[in-house]
Amino acid sequence: MLRSKKNYPMKSDVREKKDAYVLDIDLPGFGKDDIKAYLENGYLIVSASRKTEKQRGNGRYLRQERYSGSYRRSFFIGHQVNQEDIKAAYKRGVLRLIIPKEVAKEVSNKGTIAIA
Repeated sequence: MLRSKKNYPMKSDVREKKDAYVLDIDLPGFGKDDIKAYLENGYLIVSASRKTEKQRGNGRYLRQERYSGSYRRSFFIGHQVNQEDIKAAYKRGVLRLIIPKEVAKEVSNKGTIAIA
């Protein structure tokens, strides 16, 4: 199930491997510190925010098309995965999350995921 807070196309690919799912999300123009990934009630939630650039010097914008604001997307992954089990990395505008298929322990399905 996919839910989106804004009408921003956080394009994503989901691949199934033998022991994990690989989720790639396009987030061009964001810095690693602008992105958050966390678990909440069985959902993996990815959010990113970008602030408006202030005008510098005496120039003024003739056209400003790049959106500033917050984006959010959630993916239902169930309650069997803990945030420590998910591996995350951000490289060249793509956030990659590797989610293990099965975790044999009881987990608390809430917390923030560190992005490398």
